Order: sequence, then structure tokens, then C-alpha cells
Amino acid sequence: MRDVIFVTADSVRYDFVDAMEFVSTFSQHQGVTGAHYTRPSLASILTASYQGAIESRAVSPTVAEAFSQAGYTTIGLSSSPHTDPRFGFDAGFDVYNNYCEAGNRGNPLRQFASQFDLIRKVYHRFRPPHAKLSNRLPDDELIDNAIAAFNDESGPRFMWLHMMGTHRPYGLGDDAVPKEIDRKALFAPEKLSVDEKETITQKYRQTLSRADAEIERLVDSVDSSDPLVVFSSDHGDEFGEDGHYFHQPQRRRVVDSLTTVPVATNDLSLCEPLSVLDIAPSLLSEVGGKIPSEWHGKDVRETPRDQTLTIAPWHGTTTVAWQDFETKIVSRDADVSMVRNGETVDVERDDVDDDLKQQMRDLGYVE
Repeated sequence: MRDVIFVTADSVRYDFVDAMEFVSTFSQHQGVTGAHYTRPSLASILTASYQGAIESRAVSPTVAEAFSQAGYTTIGLSSSPHTDPRFGFDAGFDVYNNYCEAGNRGNPLRQFASQFDLIRKVYHRFRPPHAKLSNRLPDDELIDNAIAAFNDESGPRFMWLHMMGTHRPYGLGDDAVPKEIDRKALFAPEKLSVDEKETITQKYRQTLSRADAEIERLVDSVDSSDPLVVFSSDHGDEFGEDGHYFHQPQRRRVVDSLTTVPVATNDLSLCEPLSVLDIAPSLLSEVGGKIPSEWHGKDVRETPRDQTLTIAPWHGTTTVAWQDFETKIVSRDADVSMVRNGETVDVERDDVDDDLKQQMRDLGYVE
């Protein structure tokens, strides 16, 4: 059986994938995401299930569990706090690390303000948050670790890794969007100058190029002669098309710039249209594995899907987008639940500890 390498990078729009020279040599497909920001979207990808998006966590059977049952050694690496094992992302992986510790705890006043809804909102009004990647494992180190982890195991191997360098502010130090421009784009985008808008898109294209070089290094460095490689993303980012920038989960937006992402394959033919939920079933079928009956994703190697669903949950409230690729219907403030085998799954607000909340705030998430 062939080794399988599945790479996701944060916040990659389909219409910007030309900035990724190596990935652009793959077969290109448009994929529709299962959710609007990292945790529910990756949960839907790694479970091929809308239940992952609804619960914002990985639920069994996971992609890793299915590949393990097919005889694979499974490896999962990520530098995002959203993929913490507390959300079930380690299920089925023989080797798993999300490299997220308490990290930089930031301004003490901000830590105090974060405990109280009203105080936090007033604090953010005068001291807007700025996303930072300084306490995330850099992509080059993630790739170093991925190469070592892959080569340490015997085949066949399935490896998934999630890269964070492409997340706003799109780099470290001088590579990043300057703090003042980042804050203006988030809170007063109408005040951005033409040059400032160009700075944001340039920084974005540059971070995609850097990620692309690391993906190429990964593929060239693993001890596999003919790996099956797939690249995709959890969601896109907005660049002012509708007066918004970046991805702001609390807005529960499901516009195309956020929900249309690349699905690039080096040696796997897929039919369009497709959902990112279809990646795992198609990969598993390609290597002779059995698709779990619980999965909503389908094998699209020969037959495309005829409709997709994007679920955008945030603290118990949800936007839902259904489309058949001719018509798109969006329901905001929807009451979403799923019934499976007599059990009902509802969208609820997650209760996570303070360390994990702090790490998410460091990425620019506001409540």
C-alpha cells in the first residue's frame, strides 16, 4: 500500500493558490469547507462528518482510525491550539503532537479582562487584539519534526499535518502584517489605504510561498518513493470583498472566500464539485480501505457530489449554508441539531480551560 501524506495549511483561499509554486504542479480542485474556522472545519475533515463541525471536535470514527484499521501507521502533527487532544484530534493516531503549551500569556490586564464579558468587550474596544504567531511552532520546525516522525516509522504510513504559518498575521517579525494595519483591517477596514490593502495581500501571498517551499521540502525528504500527497485548507480569508477582513468566527460568515479552498493532489483524480469531507473517503478508497458507514463524505474519484453543507457554529449559535452549485441557501441564527441512531447532537458552547482560551486569543480570536 502507498504511503499517504495529507497536508492542511491554515487560511488558504482557492483563488490564491497560484502563490504556491510546488502545490500548483498538482491537480487542482475546488473544495467546499464543512465549517468557517479552524476547529469545526478540521474536525469535519478528519472525521468526514458534519457531526465534527456541529460539535467542533473530532468524533469517532476518525480518518486516523480508518487508516489504522486499513493497516497503516498513523502520524498527526499540528501547531494549532484548535487541534488539542481535548477536542479529540489525537484519536486513532499512533504518533500525535500539537505542540501547544501555555505559551505567551500576554498582558496581565488583558488576562483579567478576559474573565468578564462586559470588561473584556470594553477592553477590546480600546485595546484591540492583534494576532500573533510568536508562540506557535514555526512551519519549518513542524516540517523538520514531520520528516523525522515519518521516517522513524515503517510503512505503510498515513501522515496528516496542519501548518499555521499561513494564519493571520501571515508571518513573524517583518514578514507579518504590521500591527497597526492588522488592527485597522479588523476593526475599521473602511479606513485602509490602497497601499495598506496591498500590503495585506502581499504578506498573504508571501506566506503561502513560504509554506509551499516547506511542503516541497517535506515531500522531497521523506523516505517514501511514491507517496500519495494531498493538500488542502480549513478555510479561506476575506480581503475586504464585503467590508470584512480575515476570518472572524464570531460573525459566522459563509461567503465563498471563506468556504472555497484548494484540494490539490499529486496522483489522485477527483470529480468536482466536492466537499473537503470527501478527501478522506477518496484517499481511503484509493488505497483499498473501507469507508466507515458513519461518514458523510463520499468517494468522489468517479462521481461528484450534488450538494454541500457548511456549518458555522459559534458559542451555541449557527449559520448554515446549503448549495447544489447552482443555488446557495444561507440560514443565519439557525437552531442546528443532528439525529443519528436515535441520539441528538446539538451545537453548544465549548467549555475550555484558561490556557487554551489564551492561546486562541493569541491567534486573534475574540468573543
